[in-house]
Amino acid sequence: MVNVYNILIGQDDCPHTLITSQVPGLVIYVMNTSDDENNYQKTFSIFISKRKEDLKEALDRLKNYPNIKGLDLLGRKENMMSLIYSFPKTSAFRNVEKLGFRMHPVVIRNGQERWFFISDANDLLSRGKTLLNDHVTKLITIKKLTTNEFINTYIKLFNSIWKMKIDSETGGDAYEIISEALKAGYYDWPRQSNLSELSKIIKVPRSTLTYKIRKLEKRVFSELEESDA
Repeated sequence: MVNVYNILIGQDDCPHTLITSQVPGLVIYVMNTSDDENNYQKTFSIFISKRKEDLKEALDRLKNYPNIKGLDLLGRKENMMSLIYSFPKTSAFRNVEKLGFRMHPVVIRNGQERWFFISDANDLLSRGKTLLNDHVTKLITIKKLTTNEFINTYIKLFNSIWKMKIDSETGGDAYEIISEALKAGYYDWPRQSNLSELSKIIKVPRSTLTYKIRKLEKRVFSELEESDA
C-alpha cells in the first residue's frame, strides 16, 4: 500500500536551507529536481520574498555557494525569480531513493525543507529516522498523512504560491487588507463595515484603501479569467 508522508528536515549540505536561514524573508519552491552528471543534482526553483532586496541577497549568496554550476536566471518579476542550477547531491537526496520518492514542489523557509513523500515501505517511519539523520541531515518531523490531509495540505501549498504572487504584484499588503476586511465584515451581505471604518482599522487613508482594493480585485479576477482560458 502506498502512503504519503509530510517530512521536515534540516540540511547542512544544501544551499536552500543555508540561504533561507540567512535571508529570513525568503521562501524557495523547488519545482523539479533531477540527477545531473558527476554526482550533482539539477534544480529548477522559484524564489519569492516580499522584499526585492532579499531576492538580490539570495541570488548573490547562491552564486557564491561552493560548487554551484550552470546557474541560469530564467526570469525575474517584482518579488519572484525563477532559476536553474546544479549543486553536489545532498545526503538526503541520495538516501531518498532507498525510501520512495518526493513530490514537488519542495518548500524551504527559515533553514528547513518540507517534503511530500510517497512510499510503499511499511517501515518508513523507522527507516526515515535512520536514513535522514546523519552528520549533515536532521529529521525534524515525519508524519503519515490521511488522504484528506494530503489533499488539503497540497492545495494550500499551491494557494500559498498564488497568494505570494498576488501580494507581490499589488503592493505587498494585499492579504493583510483581505484579512482585515473579512474580519470586519466588509464582504458580508449586508456589509458590517464600510470603507471609512475599514481604513481606520488598517490605518490607511480611505482613498488609498479604495485604490488598493480595486487593484487587488482586478488582479484576482484577471488571474481567474486567465486560468479559464
